[in-house]
Amino acid sequence: MRFERLFTGHAPEIDLREIERPDRFVETLAPLGWPDARVEAWLDWAGIAAPGEADSESVLDGAPGRYAARLTQAGRAAGLFASEDDARSFAADLVDSLLAGLAAPAGPGAALPAPLHVAAIEFRAAAAEHIGQARAGRLALEAAAQLEAALTAVSDAVLRCEGDARACSDPGRNVALARAAQRARAAGASDASIADAIASAGAAGFPAPLPEPAKPAPLLLALAEPADVAAGDEAAALAARASWETGQIVLALSPADADHLSAGHAARAAVNAAAFLGDEGFDLAGFRHAVRLWAIALELERPTNGAVALSIAGVGDWLLAQGFSPAAPAGRDAAAALWALAAGEALTAAAEVAGVLGPAETFTADRQRITDTLAERATLAAKLDTPLAAEAGAALDRALTAVRAHGLRGTGVVAAFEDAETALRLGARPGLDTAWSLIQAAETLDAVAVRQFSGAAQSALRFVGADLDAARLHALGAGSLEEAQGLDHRALAAVGFTSHEIALAEGVLRSTGDLRAAFAPAVVGADFLSDVLGAPAEALADPAFDTLAFAGFAPETIAAAQAHAVGTGRIHDATALAPEVQTLFRAFEAPGQADRIAFTAAVEAFACAPWPLALGAPFDARPADLLRLQASAARAGVRALKLSRAPAPANFTLDLPEAPTEAPRARPPEPVVTERVVEKVVERRRERRKLPDRRKGYIQKAAVGGHKVYLHTGEYEDGEVGEIFIDMHKEGAAFRSLMNNFAIAVSLGLQHGVPLDEFVDAYVFTKFEPAGPVTGNDSIKSATSILDYIFRELGVSYLGRDDLANGDPQEFNADGLGRGKNAETEDEADEPAPLPASKFISKGFSRGATPDNLVFAAFGRRKDGETKTSAPADQADICPACGDVALSRKGGLVVCESCNGQAERPSPRG
Repeated sequence: MRFERLFTGHAPEIDLREIERPDRFVETLAPLGWPDARVEAWLDWAGIAAPGEADSESVLDGAPGRYAARLTQAGRAAGLFASEDDARSFAADLVDSLLAGLAAPAGPGAALPAPLHVAAIEFRAAAAEHIGQARAGRLALEAAAQLEAALTAVSDAVLRCEGDARACSDPGRNVALARAAQRARAAGASDASIADAIASAGAAGFPAPLPEPAKPAPLLLALAEPADVAAGDEAAALAARASWETGQIVLALSPADADHLSAGHAARAAVNAAAFLGDEGFDLAGFRHAVRLWAIALELERPTNGAVALSIAGVGDWLLAQGFSPAAPAGRDAAAALWALAAGEALTAAAEVAGVLGPAETFTADRQRITDTLAERATLAAKLDTPLAAEAGAALDRALTAVRAHGLRGTGVVAAFEDAETALRLGARPGLDTAWSLIQAAETLDAVAVRQFSGAAQSALRFVGADLDAARLHALGAGSLEEAQGLDHRALAAVGFTSHEIALAEGVLRSTGDLRAAFAPAVVGADFLSDVLGAPAEALADPAFDTLAFAGFAPETIAAAQAHAVGTGRIHDATALAPEVQTLFRAFEAPGQADRIAFTAAVEAFACAPWPLALGAPFDARPADLLRLQASAARAGVRALKLSRAPAPANFTLDLPEAPTEAPRARPPEPVVTERVVEKVVERRRERRKLPDRRKGYIQKAAVGGHKVYLHTGEYEDGEVGEIFIDMHKEGAAFRSLMNNFAIAVSLGLQHGVPLDEFVDAYVFTKFEPAGPVTGNDSIKSATSILDYIFRELGVSYLGRDDLANGDPQEFNADGLGRGKNAETEDEADEPAPLPASKFISKGFSRGATPDNLVFAAFGRRKDGETKTSAPADQADICPACGDVALSRKGGLVVCESCNGQAERPSPRG
């Protein structure tokens, strides 16, 4: 065979790199521009495919040269090369194509189990066993999780108990432990396991994470008639049901394709089609040469009657750079012609090798089928509506002639496969699907990882005339939180973050792309979050702690800020771009299942072997939905499928109605319970309920014992009080500061769910100076302290606690409540007059929206019964506080000289 050197000068510049290996750092020569991960992937490959002594003077320690030398030596031994110059050209082009990113070898492909025909008698039993394994693993994991939680509750019941250790471990004396043990027994735990949980409570141990549910091995099913699948017959329905249950079913729509999938591949390689696109268009000669070169390399590695696979990589990048959409017929025809061209060149080279080394023994039996298939594909390729159609048809015609003359050495040759390691080494994903990359990783000269648009994405954006800056800002972000709506530097500083913490978070954000991870306690500092934001220690210990949410930022604000800083990674939803640009990129970034099926069927028609098309359904899909999806793919011409459905969402719950209650049945009388232990658990939300930025409330001015007090309140939308302010501007600085900080503490408690009545009950009737008569308040007329006055006012205004109000403004006693309003002075005949709304509603808060003619009409209720009589005067001579009779009149008050308490003013004698 003759070989021309075609890839001279394609290899890039070489640079010395320091690469971190699992056990050490190594220095190696690698192409300039390759990221460290790509170099490391090649070094991993070298240890398997090209073993030998490392050559520090050669690229990648000489691994590409050793690989090419091994294949060239095998070709020399087989007499494949016409001359030594042909052998050297073959080896040199292999190395240059590797270093230039034109092609990459892959390891052997794993084989699927032997195919099982769905019409076979064994199918039902095999499918039942397959489904049973999946269900058993899933249910075992769920049961283990429930048992673990129940037994943990048993141990916690022992740990929470205070008192004698033996009594705490005795279910007969620890009521909480008895209930937890009963729940654990109901969950299925044995009594021995419950006893172990009681005995091991508080003991040091190791956390035992629950294992992942065991998945059954993939099951390869074969169907002889694709039309039956398209019609949804019983066999197809059984296959769809098995796929719905496990997601591990591979369905081949013909026995020949099932045999291909079960055979595996002894050697694989991929050619990057996008690497042959340049300023002058598609390098057709270079692509054909690369396909021929690597087809021969695979033939040299093919075992007797074995299968090999040569795939095309970067098909999506190749289409995108030329402005083709895989959802349009033009894009599908272009990709199909590319695969047809590759199949023709590869099969021609494989037939030439078979002419030298001899065809496989099994070729004679399959000769007619293979040649007929090639003739059909040549005719089909020539009819494609694309400029490559003529070249593809001619290549398949040449392959047909060569196969008829020389035969083939085995199955395969042009077959798709998917392999993450090959994609990393090549810089493009192999496969039949529209594999492409919008964003690729790059490194600066100082080894700093950066994200940038792929070459195909930039070519496509220029091709359609899109705004590159707008697309880059939407997909890659601004790289900083500055000017982020609602979460910029100023908003962060307002809640306590300094420039130091913001800089730390932005540094991590650019590398991880996750805003929540960038503000994790490990990044910004747990001490800072505890001291400045007030985060509790137990919350900081939680790996799921969300700093920004704790600081009060809404989830939608966080998501918008992340999109602003690091981008969305997409282009199809960029509103700044033209609709035709969005439509083009949507076909790559969010393809519909119908488009994926049509594209795969178009290009798979020219592949020697299929690759299962993975199609997913949502979690709530039914087996009938997968059957319809399976039928659609069969009708389109897809040769192999792998259907699955998404796992259940983490927060998935069924909306179940409550069980109907039956009428109570007559029961015998229960014995009288003389003692009962009641445990009441009250759970309150710990999240802070922040007040709206524009809030309503009122201001009450009053004087307690001659000391002026201003009470300001702030309310939620529903009228609940959420904050208070206490101003006493004539007091000392220390006292004013204490009152201000006391008001802040009460406000935080209210916003974290502490009921107002708890504060009222705690602080009313407290006694300290200043105290005495209250002026300026129409409900509170005396108070024993400032706090007594404040919380009486809040109780009266927000809780309807009229029992805390002073009914008579002229009567004072020790508790400040008085005796109530004198009915003799009350004029029940007078009805209160309506009051204007401006007396109760702030014109500023409502922004003048309250009509001027709106009034509040007071509705009173007449009191029935006789008026209260005044108490006898002689009853006022005894101090109600201390019981002494040492009372004296001071102004309008009667004061006890023993305890300085205020006694009730004697009623006028009549």
